[in-house]
Amino acid sequence: MKHDGFDERLDGILVRAAIRLQERMRLAYSRGNLSAYLNRIGLGKLLEPSLLERGSLLELQDEAAIAMARAIRKARLRGYLKDFLEQINMLELLDYGKEEKVHKPSRGHEHKVKKKKSYLKMVEGENKRSAMSEAEKKELLKNFKVIKT
Repeated sequence: MKHDGFDERLDGILVRAAIRLQERMRLAYSRGNLSAYLNRIGLGKLLEPSLLERGSLLELQDEAAIAMARAIRKARLRGYLKDFLEQINMLELLDYGKEEKVHKPSRGHEHKVKKKKSYLKMVEGENKRSAMSEAEKKELLKNFKVIKT
């Protein structure tokens, strides 16, 4: 199933995913469990074991971003992009570019709306309280207690 404009969105997804991965890798590195984080999201098996053993943040960031981009492209081609993004905990990237399209009325419709002028019509009614007799007003006021200061 071909999605229109999805290839352009895929570039944005790759960039945002790389930025988030680097942020999360910095956080994992500061906590001392960078290689465990990469193994948990499945990128550890895509990287060289010697890189993981060294644990150099700069080297791992670049290699992990490249490996993740490769894996995202592969997942897109094979049709399991949503599952892969869920695995690496970045599923919200799919919804990022989608915004609900607001229907804009056509020019002809706007022109018709401008032609129609709304006129105010007087609404006739009565003030029920002023139409009450004195006895009805006293009966109504029995329910309320009047406090004079």
